[in-house]
Amino acid sequence: MSLLLAGLIMFGGSIAQGAIGFALGMIAVPLLVEAGFSLSQSVALTTLAIGIQVLFSAWKLRAHIPWPEVKLAAVLRYLTVPIGVLLLLSVESLDTGAVKRLVGLGLLLGLGLRSLARSENVRELPLALSAAAFALSGVLQGLAAMGGPPLVLWMTTRDFRARQARAFTLTLFLLNAPLQVLLLLFLSQTMTVDALLLALILTPVIYVGTLIGLRIGDRFSKQLLNRVALIVLVVIATNAIL
Repeated sequence: MSLLLAGLIMFGGSIAQGAIGFALGMIAVPLLVEAGFSLSQSVALTTLAIGIQVLFSAWKLRAHIPWPEVKLAAVLRYLTVPIGVLLLLSVESLDTGAVKRLVGLGLLLGLGLRSLARSENVRELPLALSAAAFALSGVLQGLAAMGGPPLVLWMTTRDFRARQARAFTLTLFLLNAPLQVLLLLFLSQTMTVDALLLALILTPVIYVGTLIGLRIGDRFSKQLLNRVALIVLVVIATNAIL
C-alpha cells in the first residue's frame, strides 16, 4: 500500500513538474506526510525523485550553467541545508497533525515567494540580499524539499536566458541533494535505506509522469497550467493545515 500511494503521488507530481517546470516537491511532501510517511522519509524520497528527474536535464544544459552565481549559491546552501534538516528533525518529533500543519504553512510560504517573483524587475541586488535568498533556499530545502521559490524570486532580478535559469536551479539542486539525503539517513530515527530504495523503484513512474507532463505543457498555455497548479497546491496546503 505504501508503494502504491508513493507511486501515485510521485506520478502526479512528475506530471506537474514536467508540465510547468516545478511543483514536484510542493505536491509530494504534503501528500506523502498525509499518506503516513514521516517528514524525513517524505523529504528524502522527494529529493531523490527530483534528483532522478533532473539529472539528465542538467547534463544537457551544462554549457549554460552560470558558474559564478552557482558557486556562491551552492556554498551558502551547503551551509544552510543542514540547518533546515535540523529544524526538520526537531519538528518531526511533534504529533502528526502538527507536522502536517507546518508542512502546509511551508507550502503556502513557498507559493507566496513565487507570486512575488512576478512583480520584480531585472536589477543588480546587493550581495547581502542575494546571500539571504540563497540561505533561505537552503533552509527550506533541508526542512521540506521546497528550496526552489527563493531561487525563482532571486532569478527575476537577473538577466538570465531561459536555459541559464533552468541550468542554475538544476545544478544547485544536484549539488546539494546528496548532502541532504545523507544527513537524513544518518540523523533521522525514522529514515531507512528502504525509503531511499523506494525512490529508485519508482524511477520508471517518475519518468513516464514527466513525459506526460511535457506533452501537456506543449498543448496548453503556461498561464493556464500555472493557474491550475496554483489551485491544486493551495488545496493541498489548506487540507494539510486543516
